[in-house]
Amino acid sequence: MIIPVVEEVDFVFSLDCPTFTTASIHTIMKMKLKMKEKSWILSPKKDSKTKLTESEKIEIQNYFQPLIDGFKKQYIQENPDKEFNYLIDVYSKWYQNYFYLCEKFKSEHPNRLVDEFEEKFVRLKFTAKNQFEFSYFRHTGQWFLVADGLTMEDCRDMILSNPNFQPMF
Repeated sequence: MIIPVVEEVDFVFSLDCPTFTTASIHTIMKMKLKMKEKSWILSPKKDSKTKLTESEKIEIQNYFQPLIDGFKKQYIQENPDKEFNYLIDVYSKWYQNYFYLCEKFKSEHPNRLVDEFEEKFVRLKFTAKNQFEFSYFRHTGQWFLVADGLTMEDCRDMILSNPNFQPMF
């Protein structure tokens, strides 16, 4: 007996096979034809890999240090309510081309999962000389880009002018 075979797809189907019907083979062939159709898509702009030197990182960190010291004085309490999480430190740190403003909380509740934990609240992505993308950490767990092409002075002014860009207390 001669078995007709369809070879239009990447694998071979026998029409004697009980799991495939002629209709399903035609459906697969139509899908294969649609996959062959070509279309243009928008390619996102690739990030330029601007490297920071250690001296540039230190310069940026030193620029924001008075702001961090002001946050420490304003938001860290001397006698916090230990029933809830409370702020114990505000600091900055680098990860690749990202400069983060962070806050550290402590918990002394008996049902706590960890004693201390860190939250980042502002992210500055270094894109070019004195150019940053400004993002803040939303309650949804995602970083939200607020503006790009900002200078250090613009970033500092945005942090000071909006309580969403400051530590939680």
